[in-house]
Amino acid sequence: MKEFIIPFSGLKTGKHEFKFKIDHTFFEAFDQALLEDADLDVDLVLEKVETMLILNLQASGFLNVPCDRCGDMFKMPLECSERVIVKFGDEEFEQTDEIIVLRPEEYEIDVSQRIYEMIVLNLPNKRLHENPEDCNQEVLKKLNEINSQEEEIDPRWEALKKLK
Repeated sequence: MKEFIIPFSGLKTGKHEFKFKIDHTFFEAFDQALLEDADLDVDLVLEKVETMLILNLQASGFLNVPCDRCGDMFKMPLECSERVIVKFGDEEFEQTDEIIVLRPEEYEIDVSQRIYEMIVLNLPNKRLHENPEDCNQEVLKKLNEINSQEEEIDPRWEALKKLK
């Protein structure tokens, strides 16, 4: 994914803007992608100073995800941002989520992994249709039938409940 590699060595000191379009081809590049399709716009403002780079990433758009309630795919809106500092050094520093350390001889940075992680980490825990009426009603009806059926309780468990 060449479009996500930014050669920063030739850039002047100051702010530089980059725009990326995220769709299904982006997620195909990741082996264990949790997502398959999206329509996201990612804006990257790279601020180059003498001793480091500051990356400000901002994504907005829609992801195609399965509904946790009914299983049907739907477009979920997503807006997120992240700030990453890129430092240069020969020493072994422990990198964090907010700080990347590159060797002084490096002249470019691949932001694809950062963009992927930002999107995945900002997914909500529950992904549901905004309105339950938009869910697949046949699936919901079947789930309600299954949940409403009384399961037979093993008599051994019933005897243990009496000990309470």
